[in-house]
Amino acid sequence: MGWLPLVAAVVMGHGGASAEAAAGQNVRPDLDLEEPVQVEDVEVFGRRGAALTPPEIELDGADIDALGAWSIDDVLKRMDETLALGGQPLVLINGRPTPNVSAYTGFPPDALVRAEVLPPEAAGLYGAVPGQRVVNLVLQQNFSSYDGRAVGSRPTQGGTSTLSGDLRRSAIAGRNTHQLGLRLSRDTALRAGERDRALATDGPDADLVTLRPQSELLSANISLTRGLGEWSGVFSLNGQAQESRSVAQIGVGVVESRRRSQSLGMSGGASGQVAGWMVQTNLNGQIARSQEDGLQDMSSDTLSFGITGAGQRSLIALPSGPMTANVSAGFQGSRATVERDLDRSVHSFQTNSARGALSIPLTKSGGPGGRDRLGDIVATFGVGMRNSGGASGEDVSAGLAWTPRRGIRLNGEWGASTDSVPDIQRSEPEYYGPPIVVFDFRSGEAVEVLPIRGGNPDLTPPESERWSVSASWGPFTSWGLSGNLGYVRNAHTNGIGSLPELTEDVEMAFPDRFHRDINGRLVSIDYRPLNLSSTFSESLTTGANFNLPRPAGAAGQEATIMRVAISHSLQLASVTRLRAGLAELDRLKGDGGGISRQNASVLIDAQRGRWGANLSAHWQEGYRTRRLGGVDGPDDLVIADFMTADLRFSFQMMSGRSRSGTGAIETPRRRSTGLQVNLEISNLFDTRREARLGDGSPAQGYGRDMQDPLGRAVRLTLQRRF
Repeated sequence: MGWLPLVAAVVMGHGGASAEAAAGQNVRPDLDLEEPVQVEDVEVFGRRGAALTPPEIELDGADIDALGAWSIDDVLKRMDETLALGGQPLVLINGRPTPNVSAYTGFPPDALVRAEVLPPEAAGLYGAVPGQRVVNLVLQQNFSSYDGRAVGSRPTQGGTSTLSGDLRRSAIAGRNTHQLGLRLSRDTALRAGERDRALATDGPDADLVTLRPQSELLSANISLTRGLGEWSGVFSLNGQAQESRSVAQIGVGVVESRRRSQSLGMSGGASGQVAGWMVQTNLNGQIARSQEDGLQDMSSDTLSFGITGAGQRSLIALPSGPMTANVSAGFQGSRATVERDLDRSVHSFQTNSARGALSIPLTKSGGPGGRDRLGDIVATFGVGMRNSGGASGEDVSAGLAWTPRRGIRLNGEWGASTDSVPDIQRSEPEYYGPPIVVFDFRSGEAVEVLPIRGGNPDLTPPESERWSVSASWGPFTSWGLSGNLGYVRNAHTNGIGSLPELTEDVEMAFPDRFHRDINGRLVSIDYRPLNLSSTFSESLTTGANFNLPRPAGAAGQEATIMRVAISHSLQLASVTRLRAGLAELDRLKGDGGGISRQNASVLIDAQRGRWGANLSAHWQEGYRTRRLGGVDGPDDLVIADFMTADLRFSFQMMSGRSRSGTGAIETPRRRSTGLQVNLEISNLFDTRREARLGDGSPAQGYGRDMQDPLGRAVRLTLQRRF
């Protein structure tokens, strides 16, 4: 990768009159043209907050309100579930990247005009990493609200409860925004004596063990954005204090522990134009302290600081469109001090990264002379390098997106990387997590163990290669029907992951990870991250989305809003080699901890006037975990098919026809100031995971309250705008 600096220098230094003009078109202030304008029989459309490419899927205000979310952050999470975004997307605000998206995600959902999922080629236009989707959030021009929320939750079996309260102030006036939030929550403990469970490892005081710890949380945040001429500034501050108390079984006795943590984080950034580039930069810092007494006496202090910068520019105006360049760089440093008993250790880490990407339009539908009949074809190329903890890494990626006709999109991506190890995976202090129940093949019994969590300073840099091909279509017809089909192939060497499910193969490969007492009974498992020699996987995903047609001219509160999303994933291959020299394990056949071959889900969001409903149903195919790899046996663990459903109803006490806005033209509020009541039932049918042994006999550790002691829970939410 020694040629990366040369490429970056060429990109940064390239210019020209046409490039300046094209860049100006891409970064000019947003136009407020929501309606078409007729100019000499030419219809010109302009949309405030539009991105560089039209969206693949768009949610308007009514769709967003039907999600029943509390914040924009909840909207993004629901969109990821519904639209299969594949993890954390790159988020634009009003069509532009922002130094700190968290300054906006605490706003109420009705602060959004629309939310857009951009097609895969947008990743190259905005410098996203390979496989990352891009979401554009368009905010209201003027918005103001005071919101409060109280939440109570309790499982139908009882034994524990959760209470929380939120207060929020939000305001938007053009580019100037501010948001303040306060949250307080308390969870009571769930003890083993409040559930029907019996383990071979239970001592006389086992009923006092906490299956869920008692905890209290207090958090506060503030964020500000300001227009500074041609520039915009953003600042955020957040703090959190949490305390939890738990009881764990050690041998035949129990030990009570208390864990306390406090953190304070700050971030400040700016975005604007420099020499034809749209640039953004951000500074961030965090101070955190945690203490634990009881099970282990430990304290840790962590100080971290980082700076990131990114730039975007149109380089050359090609006949098929502008060539776009994205460059980014960052530095992150951290220092962790850990004190345990009389031992004190200090760990310092630094991470430097840089990345560059080019997006090149090869053809454009309707080009000069109508010669580009292939449609739109866009190629993207990216290179990056990273140095962390003294280890360096690099990555190369390429992609090709083809839109042969409107509503049909084909996309292919390839990426290879030699990555460095994230600091948090090296430096996080070691600690004991809440007890968990596992099935021990060696003894043939279910036992409760203490999991060891934290970082692993011995991790080595992983290597990976990724191929993906996808096709998407729609939306078509008045139902807004859209669908997608995708194939992904991943291969990793020394990939960083978690310990596979306990089998004799896994214990033989990592004997130091399993701790047994003098009688051979399992008491603790080390779940800190580790390097797996190699992994290979192939998967196929399909999905479909549609929404109920709405009558022409019907307002959001008058029409019935309903969006349905159906998805399915099929694991074609999953092979793991735990350590060099060992045989490969076929996870789909049950070696080294089995995995499900198929998963499916259905999500429905609906609203009619003051009523709303949200349904999520997920199904997972059963699978086998072999005691010994290579052959099915009578002592294997056979997990049954599993399905769970969550249902939520909401009701607005007042229909709310009041108006908001500070300009001459006021717009109807999408949300009433009246009380809103939400009733949510998670795990509606109170289903629990079931298993048997290979010979058909019951499997220990899979009784009703073993794997999921909470089960069905009812949650009541009261929220109001003041």
